[in-house]
Amino acid sequence: MALLLLKNHLPAFQWNFDDAFDLTAAQKNCDVCKKAFYGSFFLCAPIAAAAALYTSHRSSGSIALSTITAGLVYLALHAANDRSNFAITLIILAVAAVTVGINRRANTYFPPVKSSTGVPFAVGLIDLLPVAFLALLLIPSDLERVTSVVREESHKVSYFIGPALYGYTPGLIPGLDYHSHYGPALGWFFHLIMGDGWKSAAMRAVGLNIAITLAVYIQAYFLLAYLVRSRLLAIGIVTALAVLAFSTTNHFYSPSAYPTRFPLLIVFVLAIGLHCADPKHSGWLIVSAIMCALSLLWQTEIGLFFLVTGTCVAAIAGGFLNYRNAFVFFITSIAAAILLCLLLFGPRVLSLTFLIECFRPLVLYGTGWGSSPIKWTLSWSVIYDLPLQVIGCITIGWASMRLSRSSDSPRDRFVAGVLLALSMIGIALMIKWVNRTLDAVWHQNALPLVIVAAWWAHQFAAAWRPSFKKAVGAGVAVATIAALLFVQDKINPHPYGLRSYVYYPSLLMRPFVSPSVETWQEDFSRITETETKFIQDNSKPGERVLVIAMMDWAYLAQAHRAPEAYFMPLMVAFDEHYVDRSMNTANRVFYDNIVETRATLPRVRETLERIKRDYVAVETKGNLTLYERRH
Repeated sequence: MALLLLKNHLPAFQWNFDDAFDLTAAQKNCDVCKKAFYGSFFLCAPIAAAAALYTSHRSSGSIALSTITAGLVYLALHAANDRSNFAITLIILAVAAVTVGINRRANTYFPPVKSSTGVPFAVGLIDLLPVAFLALLLIPSDLERVTSVVREESHKVSYFIGPALYGYTPGLIPGLDYHSHYGPALGWFFHLIMGDGWKSAAMRAVGLNIAITLAVYIQAYFLLAYLVRSRLLAIGIVTALAVLAFSTTNHFYSPSAYPTRFPLLIVFVLAIGLHCADPKHSGWLIVSAIMCALSLLWQTEIGLFFLVTGTCVAAIAGGFLNYRNAFVFFITSIAAAILLCLLLFGPRVLSLTFLIECFRPLVLYGTGWGSSPIKWTLSWSVIYDLPLQVIGCITIGWASMRLSRSSDSPRDRFVAGVLLALSMIGIALMIKWVNRTLDAVWHQNALPLVIVAAWWAHQFAAAWRPSFKKAVGAGVAVATIAALLFVQDKINPHPYGLRSYVYYPSLLMRPFVSPSVETWQEDFSRITETETKFIQDNSKPGERVLVIAMMDWAYLAQAHRAPEAYFMPLMVAFDEHYVDRSMNTANRVFYDNIVETRATLPRVRETLERIKRDYVAVETKGNLTLYERRH
């Protein structure tokens, strides 16, 4: 309640989608405070629960009543967000207090359904069917069609293609010579596989996004099948999440909106769980630390989630506090990340500027989409902002208590470690989206907490009578199908779920969808052999080139030249200083006048003014004009 009172004193701003991203306003209003607020809001409960359990050395009350109490407290906070509902808030808190009183006299032990010791993880030929189904569900029958409809969407460029183009000039360092918006190693990796030309780069960016998404969902299926002991339930949950992740009529254009952000999530959690099963040995702890280091380089935000989670779990497993294991994990993760940076980029990474720029995207992400803290309404947000987070909070407290004692079997400690790691990472992922309306990305971030919720449901349902269990299962299946069909949001009126998936040309949908002709955007047709040769003739291999065009990245990919622009694509850069930084050192500019048709964009206006003021045209070939700096 104290946090809720503080939220009205946090600054707020709103991003104007029609006028690009206002970074200055975001930084001025310190949106990082909002994320810190959410972090405190959702983590204070599990931290307090874990501390109470540790100091009392026993659990207090039943899991069911504890869940009810936590849910009532969050609903009270929900009601208190509207000052006119303060009386309702007090009533809800009074009911919560009653449940606490009942809980003190409740059963203080939550036994497992049955001893799980010795139950092995097994993969059979039958598992090929779910894997094949997921492949048919997600692999497109026409990758070029999926890629071509993306049109002006720039996310695939800023995520993969843009940073990869800098690989054409050896020795360039992310953060020092260019901005890699998500992680320092993304460009290095994608440069190895992006192929020749803009079309190959675009198609492989989308293809890689699909491949990673498929791999994560396959891993999630096997983990779920092991935790809930049901292949049917596991494939049903994964399929539902996969379909719910579809939105609009275009798909897989934005890697940051898919599991591509966390390709090592499941294997990292499994490594942490294996360490918890035998915390006296550091083998799996070191493996998980290396995965954390790789995640720091892939997407810094996710790597930090792994770093905090791994350190906390290592400190708890085998007896709280285990300083040695926490130290080993933390130092190994940081050391491995530094070593990988040295191997990839050389000694220039040993600078404060490189470190700051690696973490700067976290501030940019924090600005998100604006709005005020705790903007909840009694609609979708009750479902999306409360239940899974409550389950995650309770699981953190419960699993911390289980792991801090050594009486459990190795398999039970493994499960507790997996659930603890999934809960911590899941809550961290949800903080970014906690204030959004219905959004397909929510379902991607919900994956860890959905797995945790499925395990709890399995635990409670195991004691039910078979007939009742079948009836509940049928009801859940019907509700899930209804959600896939009718899920919608009035604020974001796009197709979601199955209504979006029918537009995706998957192998599964191929018999039901007629093939269509790929129509690439008009801008791409301007990139011919004439323009490519023009760039190559006026620059040397390995030289950086500044192209001013809506598809600047495509010109450079075709010509095999690294951008002189600090960020790609420059015309939609979120920071106004990137235009100045890019043009201040550029003596020559290749200009495509099609950008004048987008003169309403802020970066385009700034660039046109700079060209008229500082440059003079010297030669034109095809659709490009070469400008040189005035003397």
